[in-house]
Amino acid sequence: MKTGYARSLAILTAAALAAPILLAATPASAATVTVDNATAGRFTASANWGTSTWSTDRQGPDYRYATPDTTASDAAWFKVNVPSAGSYLVEVFYPADPGYNNSTPFIVATTSGNQTIPVNQRANGGQWVGLGTFSLAAGDYNAVGVSRWTSGTGYVVADAVRITTATGGGTSFSMPLPRAALPRSEYDDPHHDYPAIDLPVPTGTAAYAVRAGTVVRVNDSSCGQGINLTGTDGATYTYCHFSAWSVASGATVTAGQRIGSTGNTGNSTGPHLHFGIRTGSTLRCPQNFLLALYDGVTPPAASSLPTSGCSY
Repeated sequence: MKTGYARSLAILTAAALAAPILLAATPASAATVTVDNATAGRFTASANWGTSTWSTDRQGPDYRYATPDTTASDAAWFKVNVPSAGSYLVEVFYPADPGYNNSTPFIVATTSGNQTIPVNQRANGGQWVGLGTFSLAAGDYNAVGVSRWTSGTGYVVADAVRITTATGGGTSFSMPLPRAALPRSEYDDPHHDYPAIDLPVPTGTAAYAVRAGTVVRVNDSSCGQGINLTGTDGATYTYCHFSAWSVASGATVTAGQRIGSTGNTGNSTGPHLHFGIRTGSTLRCPQNFLLALYDGVTPPAASSLPTSGCSY
C-alpha cells in the first residue's frame, strides 16, 4: 500500500474537488431541474444568511452567503421537485472567489438519509460543480442544503443547484477521482509490488464509486480507512487510505456517488488513493480500466484485465 515513490504534488490543486467524469452505457434523455436561491418558494434560510450581488459570476440576480458556525448547521435549503425516484447527478453553482470557505458542507437528502459533501468553494467557482450521483425520492422537498457548520475559513455560499437524472440507461461508470485531479499519465503507472495502482492526490480529494454496487468499509493497519465495492459485475473494487468515509457499510451505491475522501491512513508514506480490482481471489491490473475511463470510453470487463505486468 505504500506510495513507494517521490512525486511532486504541485500539479494537484483544489480542482480535485470538481465533478467526476460519468460514462453512459447508452444515450438517454435526461430530466434536469435547476433551482436558484432567488426562485420563488424554492429557497429558505435564516436571517444569518446575507444577500449579495457583488460578484457577476453568479446564477440569477443574486446569491446568499454566511459566516461559518462550528456550533450549529443553520443550513440554507433548496427545494427541488424531483420528478421520479431514481439516481440523480447533483451539481452546485457558486461565484468564483479565492476567499470563500475551503470546506463548505453541502447536504443531499438521499433515500438512505442525509449525506454531507465538503466542497472547497475557493476553487471551480463560476461553473457547475458535481457533488456526485445520489438516490433521490420523488416529490417536492428540501433536497440540497448548504450548512454553516464548518471549521473552514471564509464565507459559505449558496447560489444554485441542479439535478439531472442518471437512470434509464444513463450513468454506468465513473472515474474514481475527479478528472481534474490527475493527468492521464498517472493512470498507467505501475504499482510497487502487486497488481494495483497508487494515485497521488491531496488529503480530502473526493473518491467516487467506479460503478454501481454494494460497499463494505475497511479499517486496518494496511489499507487504513477504505472501501471494498462489490460491483454489479461481481468484481471487487478496493479503495484505501481514506481520511473519511461518505457512505455506511452495507450501502448500495451508484456510479459516480461519493464514497469517501482520500488521505494517508494505514500503511502509507504520503497522501494518495490506492485502487485495486479483484475477481474472486485474483488481483487484476487496473491501469487499462482507468485509462478507458479517463478517455471517456466504456472500460474493459474486470475479468479481462491482465494479472501481471503492472508492478515492479
